[in-house]
Amino acid sequence: MACAQTLLRAARQELRGGGGGGVIAKPDPLIHPITRLSICGLLAAGADWVEFAALREAAGISDSVLSKQSRVLEDAGYVEVRKGAVGRRPRTWFRLTPQGRQAVQGHLAWLAQLEQSVSAGARDLQQATPPAGGEAPAGGEAPAG
Repeated sequence: MACAQTLLRAARQELRGGGGGGVIAKPDPLIHPITRLSICGLLAAGADWVEFAALREAAGISDSVLSKQSRVLEDAGYVEVRKGAVGRRPRTWFRLTPQGRQAVQGHLAWLAQLEQSVSAGARDLQQATPPAGGEAPAGGEAPAG
């Protein structure tokens, strides 16, 4: 999802700039599923309180999925829920708690480190792989084989 990619980009920039601000990079199994990661990412990037419909639309999920996943996040202490009304219509708003914000930042820092490790490994593998087509290495003979 685009939100997760945007947050991963921000985490990469923070790692490069050394501005971790005491964030400990560690995976959070509660946030890791993509739907919860999207919800947390949108709440981290959005305004203080985000209305149910706006969060549902931005995450591209159904009412029931948002209700279920937000309950899991609320029970863990990562999301705070406020219910009220606008006119006569009931409304629900969400925001990350300080604990939730810290968990999201730590998880995103871990993802950024993981991406750096995988990218470095892929570069190393590319450099170590001989050219395709059975070409002999420069200045030598083709290996017997």
